[in-house]
Amino acid sequence: MKIALALVSSILLAGPAAAQKPPLPGTAAPAAPSGGMPAEVVIKAEGAGSKLNDLKPPLKIEIDTFETIRPSLKPDENLLLAVSPLTVSWRRTHPEILMNERVIEPWRTTFSQRSGIGFKIKEQLEALLGGKLESKEARRWGWSLTIADEEGRVFHNYSGSGDPPEELLWTGQNEQGEWVRAGRSYSAVYTFTSPDGSPRTTVGKPLLFKGIVHQEDTGLHLSLDSSALFGTSKNATELQAPSGPDLLRSAADLVKRKFSGIPISVRVFANTKELGDAQAKSVQDVLLRELMVAARHVSVDATRAPFSDQRVEIVLLNR
Repeated sequence: MKIALALVSSILLAGPAAAQKPPLPGTAAPAAPSGGMPAEVVIKAEGAGSKLNDLKPPLKIEIDTFETIRPSLKPDENLLLAVSPLTVSWRRTHPEILMNERVIEPWRTTFSQRSGIGFKIKEQLEALLGGKLESKEARRWGWSLTIADEEGRVFHNYSGSGDPPEELLWTGQNEQGEWVRAGRSYSAVYTFTSPDGSPRTTVGKPLLFKGIVHQEDTGLHLSLDSSALFGTSKNATELQAPSGPDLLRSAADLVKRKFSGIPISVRVFANTKELGDAQAKSVQDVLLRELMVAARHVSVDATRAPFSDQRVEIVLLNR
């Protein structure tokens, strides 16, 4: 359909309307006189059956029902990169492999997680007799366990009758309140009395500990063997590798895991006071480095002691 626009000017005058001829092509339409109506714009359709459609199409508005939350649904493009900026910034401040000596090394098992020392009484009796015992027969035997120190003196004793226990757990303390000491050897002597009254004796494996942990009134004591730290003569002023650094490192790991932040007192029992002071300084230096604490948190003291009593006590002052 061909649509042509024709401009028609009408002038309303006072009185009868007077139509004017349309202006010639190329000339401007005459302006409406002052006080008259503005010019009219007439739209005509040309062609047979031409008719303008005056019906408006329905209004269609596009609506996004997720418009308010769509920004939050977008993925973080940084995470889709080959190397995330977050990962890059972390790797810039941390090494790929931790090689710090202060990291806890759980494979060190110097200090047992058990709360005491176990003795298998019935197993010792069966080993002595060379076979298994029925409960009815085992009840007829009497038994005793004597723990003697390296000088042969009785440190502690247990005894009983009836069926011997499968396992007896000892705290490591005797009736006088004394504790077993690291570096000292103890022997377990088992004595069994048969139904006819004859005794039979067997000796278990020696008890020798490089490190012992026990609670006393003065604090938690980590007792360490001086021969493991400073050599068999116990006279070195520096830790003797490999046992010395390993033992002290194990003690430091125990403090990190369970007792961090508690003031520490290092007490060294050595051949002379001067030697004890030097050994205490070596132990203090390692603890300060491992535990990352100030020097005022780790005090030192040294005391002269006989060879069998020479040891290092790391006391956590939790009392």
